[in-house]
Amino acid sequence: MQSSFVKFARRSASVAAILAATSLNASALTILASPITGSSFSNVTIGTISVSSLSDLTGSLFAATNVTFPDPFQFTLTLDQVTFTSGTVGALIGDLDATAAGFHFTNVAAGNYLVKASGTLDGLGQYPGLALIGANYTVTPVPEPETYALMLAGLGIVGFVALRRKAD
Repeated sequence: MQSSFVKFARRSASVAAILAATSLNASALTILASPITGSSFSNVTIGTISVSSLSDLTGSLFAATNVTFPDPFQFTLTLDQVTFTSGTVGALIGDLDATAAGFHFTNVAAGNYLVKASGTLDGLGQYPGLALIGANYTVTPVPEPETYALMLAGLGIVGFVALRRKAD
């Protein structure tokens, strides 16, 4: 027969696991801009990122250098290489590495954020001065302080019960 403490600990662990699993939900999305033309581009709007609650925002900007069309078209367009020189997500500003073009922002408040980018085209493609750009991003919810407070209170109760049983 199991003690009531062991039963309580197992139930608490089960509830904690369920709560942890639900707080790890993250949404990963891709947004695409209209084709870019010319030798450079500045503050081109790629799309909008929607954040529903306090979250961390991680993503990358990308450029298509080749676009292949499936049947019945079966042809490939070779586009320019794109170098990103800067980018913004709403009022959040970050310099972009020209090769990785990644971004990471922590504790982003709920709201809609406009994604913009600036850069240059190298003109070496089949269609010079044309590129397709977009962004991949993941929004990860940040646990609320109440979550940590509840967890610490639960651990305190478990510790108190264990200490009391040890004394008996």
